[in-house]
Amino acid sequence: MTNPSAGNNPLASLLPKIRQRFPQIEADQFGNKRIYLNNAAGSLVVDSAIEALSAAAGNLNPMPAAVSPGEIATSQFHDRVRGIAADFLGAARPSEISFHFSTTNALFNLAFALQNVIRPHHNLVVTDLDHMANVNPWERICGRSHACEVRRARITDQGTIDFDQLLSLVDPKTALVALPMASNAFGTVVPLKEYIPRIKAKVPTCLVAVDAVHHALHGPIDVKEIDCDFLAFSGYKVFGPMLGVLYGKEELLRKVEPYRVETNRNEPPYKFEQGMLPNTALASLEAALEYLLWLAQEVEPADETGTGKQDRRARFGLAMQAIAQHERTLTRVVLEGFRLLDNQKFRCYGQTDPESAVERDPTFAFEIVGTSAPEIKRRIWEESSIQIADGTHYSAAVHRHYGLKSLCRASFAHYDTLDTARAFLDSLGKLIPD
Repeated sequence: MTNPSAGNNPLASLLPKIRQRFPQIEADQFGNKRIYLNNAAGSLVVDSAIEALSAAAGNLNPMPAAVSPGEIATSQFHDRVRGIAADFLGAARPSEISFHFSTTNALFNLAFALQNVIRPHHNLVVTDLDHMANVNPWERICGRSHACEVRRARITDQGTIDFDQLLSLVDPKTALVALPMASNAFGTVVPLKEYIPRIKAKVPTCLVAVDAVHHALHGPIDVKEIDCDFLAFSGYKVFGPMLGVLYGKEELLRKVEPYRVETNRNEPPYKFEQGMLPNTALASLEAALEYLLWLAQEVEPADETGTGKQDRRARFGLAMQAIAQHERTLTRVVLEGFRLLDNQKFRCYGQTDPESAVERDPTFAFEIVGTSAPEIKRRIWEESSIQIADGTHYSAAVHRHYGLKSLCRASFAHYDTLDTARAFLDSLGKLIPD
């Protein structure tokens, strides 16, 4: 196994140790040897997240409360998981974090909760680049049920948002703009630090909801820095469980009216959570996020005083920056490899210049002329034991834009190596006829 060797790639020497933390990295549950390149659909689960899920099932008291030791421990556990999730996102306080079945579920809950904020005379803006989890809730709840106008921002031929056109859609009646942090189809990273201030400068009352599902495993997230009002991601995209996490500014969470049973506390974050929390999934999420803190410790061990970069929020930043640097190396290698393929027979969608590696996550949507996406997926598996995806990848608007029913998608994560990238490129080369 060859590791990327570059001075700006602190994960290079850690890859063997990292890969040991993922039980299914070399073979699936049936023992089939494989290279797993479907991380955009769900990352591999880290060992400690698997162990924590099982332990929680046997050790945690089901109900949180404040009398018996078991229920006190569960209450403290819930607070602890909110705290680590808040630090991962850079939220101001744990009460800004709520847990949901999935990101899709979280954003449907949010769209309904804004019923007293978004009214029929308002409009909303969604983008054709986005994961449908951040499009359909706004169309269904605000558009169809509340009769709001839902406007769609188009994408460019480079797989980016046409931001000038998006900004032209924003007017004084725009209540919310929904944006992806990165494209689930193309890996395009959206410059939210540039976009959100310009949206709010035009309409200060406009809310911004960010879908961070695709980007959460690839680079740092700082909700205060980008100044979004809401942001959601999924645990199973960050080496953990099937679980959705929703951040919202507390002053907004106090105003909104989510689905809530009468007996649930009418205050954030509890009013967003219908019924009991899934303790096993929460334990697994905590362990997955603690894995990232372990990674930060491996990249830069704590000093004797435990100061400097060793506070938890900074350690998350350190880990995610290291991941991003390593993945840029992989992205560049893949994009350079694509340039050697016959461009009359092969197409990668989105940004394809190797110099654009910093502007995308390591996710590649592609087609081979004359071969259907399902056939490409089948052959890559059968001939090279590489697992990729085909379909719309939850990004139906992207496929409608290009008039396509299906695309193949290969998506990498930080535990992948240069050998992984080269094996993928070799498998493509074998499929493209001379």
